Amino acid sequence: MLPRQVNRTAVLLAAVALAAAACGSSAQPPPEVDWAGGVCAHLADSGAGLAVPTVDKTQPVRAKGQMVTFLTALSQRLGALRADMQQDGAPPVDGGAAAFGTALDHLDKARTSVGDAVATLSKAEVTDQKSLKSALDAAGSSLKAVSAYKGPADDLRADPKLRKAFDDNPDCAAAVTAAGGGRGPGDGS
Repeated sequence: MLPRQVNRTAVLLAAVALAAAACGSSAQPPPEVDWAGGVCAHLADSGAGLAVPTVDKTQPVRAKGQMVTFLTALSQRLGALRADMQQDGAPPVDGGAAAFGTALDHLDKARTSVGDAVATLSKAEVTDQKSLKSALDAAGSSLKAVSAYKGPADDLRADPKLRKAFDDNPDCAAAVTAAGGGRGPGDGS
């Protein structure tokens, strides 16, 4: 079930990349709105061009290689996203450091899970379709803990001030909604 679990993370990154291609406006936004725009830009960069490969189960060795390559790239992108966010620092709002810390912790857990899946799949001996399925299932178990992970924007939006910052940046609001991380008014958020 690995491709389906990985697909959630890839869809998150790809959706954000498509929807957040150009955060910003001509008016000078408040610092937190500008900061949220930076997060959107980092998410867009992280998701650009990343897609779950189509796995041909009739070529199990090749399929394993494709998934290892994809998961390795995903892990690298998550690491780069973390580095970019860390460079920008915590959002300029009261309590922003706590939300930022939570977002980075969850991002680290996701990257660790992807890394564990890469390690598991890399060392698996794949010779036929049955061994490929076993290898993918074993790697997929590493991703179960983060299968519902929606990304750092969702974690950051848990803080009402940051939710407003993302909502006030039109490109970011569209990106977060497209990625499934947004909750609109009146939906219990």
